[in-house]
Amino acid sequence: MAEISNRRLCLVVFIAAFWVVWPAKAAQEAAPAPPAGTFLSISDIHFDPFYDQSLVPKLEQAEVEEWKEIFAGSQVTAVSTYGSDVNYPLLRSTLAALRSADPQPDFILISGDFLGHGFNKYFQKQTGNLGTEVYQSFVRKTIGFVALQLREAFPGVPIYPALGNNDSYCGDYQTEPAGPFLAALREIWRPLIGSAAGTFDETFPLGGFYSVPHPTVPRQRIVVLSSIFFSPKYQNACGSAGDPAALQLGWLAYTLQRAALTGETVWIVEHIPPGIDVFSTLYAKGGTCQTNPVPLWQAEALSSYQQILAAAPGTVAASFAGHTHIDDFRLPAGVGFVHGTPAVSPIYNNNPGFQVFTYDRASGALADFRTYYLDVSAAEGTPWAMEYDFQQTYNQSAYNAATLQSVQQAIVNDPVVRGLFLTYYPVRSQKGSIDPQSWKAYACGITSSTPADFASCYCTQ
Repeated sequence: MAEISNRRLCLVVFIAAFWVVWPAKAAQEAAPAPPAGTFLSISDIHFDPFYDQSLVPKLEQAEVEEWKEIFAGSQVTAVSTYGSDVNYPLLRSTLAALRSADPQPDFILISGDFLGHGFNKYFQKQTGNLGTEVYQSFVRKTIGFVALQLREAFPGVPIYPALGNNDSYCGDYQTEPAGPFLAALREIWRPLIGSAAGTFDETFPLGGFYSVPHPTVPRQRIVVLSSIFFSPKYQNACGSAGDPAALQLGWLAYTLQRAALTGETVWIVEHIPPGIDVFSTLYAKGGTCQTNPVPLWQAEALSSYQQILAAAPGTVAASFAGHTHIDDFRLPAGVGFVHGTPAVSPIYNNNPGFQVFTYDRASGALADFRTYYLDVSAAEGTPWAMEYDFQQTYNQSAYNAATLQSVQQAIVNDPVVRGLFLTYYPVRSQKGSIDPQSWKAYACGITSSTPADFASCYCTQ
């Protein structure tokens, strides 16, 4: 009991400290602006600096500002294809496509995963393991290089990044709370945020979460969470004893209550969405209905999260996530709607993609989005193209929970709409995991919060 009381006392002290960093309501009142705005949504960049092994020794010795010139000298000029993470040619192509699609967005959301998969393994393989300090330096340089390229592509545009499960010194799903990685990353990402940094300087080093006033919408803020701590796969392997999930949820409860009291609404940005990992569930040994569906969040974290949102009804207006690498949306009970942004990385046989949103600068209401993609199975030099427009494709007038409920029902009942969903889910890839035999599982994943919800939807005829 003493341990629990101490934890609660620390949380109260922590929360009280942030009354002073929350901007006054008057300070958040934005100047009048045209009603229609745009922003970019990007996810799962997974940059791979090891794609050309001959460059790795030079990269390890060079400053991050020199990396672009080193990559430009590579003999590898083709973009990454299925089964691979993002090489420099694909990163450069993506940045050019982003600028072409929306050269001056109001801001950019990035829902996590900057480092390539198996980063530590590839570093050791190609360098012979030069020690912890050298490895950590290479991690910082890699994330710093991506951040620098984004800043050069969009100077002066606020960029709000979230942590992904691969973003760590320690390993996959092992981000250390209040550790040296988050302290270093604060310095790397701070220039992306811009002048209205909100709680970033104070809360990000503790657990990778922060809150900023929306750059254009009055009485709205963007809350960025580190949902890696909510995953059943998370291990605090490099940190001391503690409960980073509980700390973050306590902060979120305070943040949403404060927003509700001051008449604000909130957008949430996170990497791992709540709900079911449909792909892992489908391909688990023993069959879907004979084994437990695979949850993306721990049950306790999900329950607490739902209670926190319920205690501030109507405060969370939208959520943005990544992680699954596909183009989807979710309507989990008690969470509102979650928009899933497709990955830039094609490692899971999806085509690279990103999205341009339109929204109302006065209210923050989302109007529409367009998905842009690159068919990496096509001939070299094939350009990026617009894949689809949400409003036009699904015959909707806005992008919100109500219109998404209509789309979800159409996927279930209308073969034509279902066919569109099957096409766009893997970003028009012919190698995606979804097909006419598995569509029902993915449709159930849209509305399922828990394993019981998914089993009830999918396993009953």
